[in-house]
Amino acid sequence: MARLILNCEEVGLVMRKLSRDIIMTGRGQLNEMVIHHPTVSAQHAVLLRTGDSYSLKDSNSTNGTEINGDFASDVELKDGDTVRFGRHSGFSVGGYRKPCSSHGIRKLCMRIQGKGHSRLREHR
Repeated sequence: MARLILNCEEVGLVMRKLSRDIIMTGRGQLNEMVIHHPTVSAQHAVLLRTGDSYSLKDSNSTNGTEINGDFASDVELKDGDTVRFGRHSGFSVGGYRKPCSSHGIRKLCMRIQGKGHSRLREHR
């Protein structure tokens, strides 16, 4: 199952499992994935399942969406992509045929944060 790991201010790392075909993302409470940050638009972007992966489409957000440092309006996400919604960053973790270990996820989180330890919260 595909995942998106978000580096949330005041909360730390939050892992979101991507299980729906369409996932609305933004600051507004009606989104499936709510990101509480003033640089994130109310309806910032849409994640669309395409086979085993997801495509991300920016919804003409005010501050834009970046994939691996480049502004993007429509792109297929790949494992390890860096995603930035406004000034809020996340990391794409691709789909897995078998469950990945929490140890592997924690190693990725430590690399993302650049720290010796991480706190990972999971949201579904």
